[in-house]
Amino acid sequence: MIVPLLFQIPFRTSAGDAGEISGLQSLMLVGELLVVTAYLLGAGALFYLAMKRDDKERRLITVLLGIIALMGAGVHLLSFLGDNISGELQLLLRLFYGVVALGVAILLFKAIPGLLAIPSQRQLEMTNARLREQIEEKERAQIALREHQQELEQRVHDRSAQLVAANRELEREVENRKSAEKQLIFKNYELVKKNADLDDFVYYASRDLKGPVLNVSGLVEAIREELPPHHQELNHLFARLDDSVSSIHRKLNNLAEVSRIQKPVDPGQLGMISFAQVLEEVKLRMPEVNWDTDVSLETDFSAAPEVFLSRDNLYSLLRNLISNSIKYREPQRPLRISLSSELQAKSLVLKVQDNGIGMDLSQYGQHLFSLFRRFHDHVEGSGVGLYIIKRIMDNNRGKVEVESTLGEGTTFLLYFVNHDQDTGERV
Repeated sequence: MIVPLLFQIPFRTSAGDAGEISGLQSLMLVGELLVVTAYLLGAGALFYLAMKRDDKERRLITVLLGIIALMGAGVHLLSFLGDNISGELQLLLRLFYGVVALGVAILLFKAIPGLLAIPSQRQLEMTNARLREQIEEKERAQIALREHQQELEQRVHDRSAQLVAANRELEREVENRKSAEKQLIFKNYELVKKNADLDDFVYYASRDLKGPVLNVSGLVEAIREELPPHHQELNHLFARLDDSVSSIHRKLNNLAEVSRIQKPVDPGQLGMISFAQVLEEVKLRMPEVNWDTDVSLETDFSAAPEVFLSRDNLYSLLRNLISNSIKYREPQRPLRISLSSELQAKSLVLKVQDNGIGMDLSQYGQHLFSLFRRFHDHVEGSGVGLYIIKRIMDNNRGKVEVESTLGEGTTFLLYFVNHDQDTGERV
C-alpha cells in the first residue's frame, strides 16, 4: 500500500494519440473518483465506529485504519486533479501522505497485541455461555437457598410453637410448685410448731415426773426400813422396785437430754472447750466406775487440746461415748478406752476407741443412730446415747463415723468444724 501511495504519477502521452488517450484518461479519472469516494466513505465509517466504541483498543484501531483510508483518498485525489497541481507540490503531498501512512502503519502494528487481547466472537459466545451457566447455577442455588430458608423458617416456627407450649407448661409447673411450696411451708410451720410443742412436753414431762419418781423411791426406802431386814422375799421385791425406779429415772434423764439438744444453744455458751477438763468432769460424775482398776483410760489431746463447742454438748458427747464403751465391754479382758484428737485439712477429729465386743455394721449400721434402737439385750441401755451423739454433731455441722469389728472393738470418729477456718451458727 505504501509504494502506490508514494509512486502513483500521472501517465502522460504524445500528441498523436490525443483522441484515444483522452478517452482513456476519462475512464481513469472516473476510476480515481470512485476510489477516492470509496476511501472517504471507508474512513468516515471507521471514524463513526471509533466514536461509537467504548473499548479503547478497538477505537484506536479504527481511528488508525480511518487515517490510512484518508491518506489513500488523498493520493488518489492527487491523481484525479492531475495537471491542476504543480509537479513539485504533488511530490511533497505524496511524500507527506506516505510518511503519515507509514507512521500510522507502525502505530497499527504496535496496537496489534491489544487487538489480539480482545476476545473473538466465539470466545465471547463461550464466555457468555459460561456466564449463563453460572447465572443458572446461581439461580438454582438461590432457589435452593430460598427453599432451605423457608424450611428453616418453618422449623423456627414449629420450634417457637413448641417453646411457647413448653413455656406455658413450665408456667403451669411453676404455679403448681409455688402452690406446693406454700403448702410445704405451711406444713413445715405446723411440723416445727408441733415439734416444739413435743419438745416442750417431753422436757416438762421428764422434769415434772422426776419428783414423783423420787417420792416413790423415798417411799420404797421408808417401807423397807419398817419391814424386817432379813426377809428374803421382801428384799428381792425391793431390789426389783429399786431397779425399776432407777430405770425410770434414767429414762427421764435421757428424755430431758434429748429435749435439750433440740433447742438452739445460746451463743454465749460457745467457746474453746478443753477435752481434758470435760473428761475429768465426766469421770467425777460417774462414781460407779473404778477408773483405777475397771477401766484403762488413755488420752492424747496434744494435737488439738480444745474444740469450739458448748461445754454441755461436749460433756454429753464424752459421757455417752465412754458409757457406751463401758456397757459393751468384753468381760473376758480388761477394758481399754483410748481418746485422742488430731487436726486435718478442714476438721478437728476426736477419736474414741475401745476393745469391747464390737458390732456387725453390715447388719446394724444404717440404724445405728436411730432413737430408741438397741442391738444388744444382754446389757442395760435405753437406745438414746448414739442418737444424742449424732444429733449434737449434726447441729454443729460435723459428722460421725464408726469403725467396728465384731469381737475386737469399736472406734468412733467425730469430725468437728475447725473453728480457725470456718465458724457459723451452732444449735
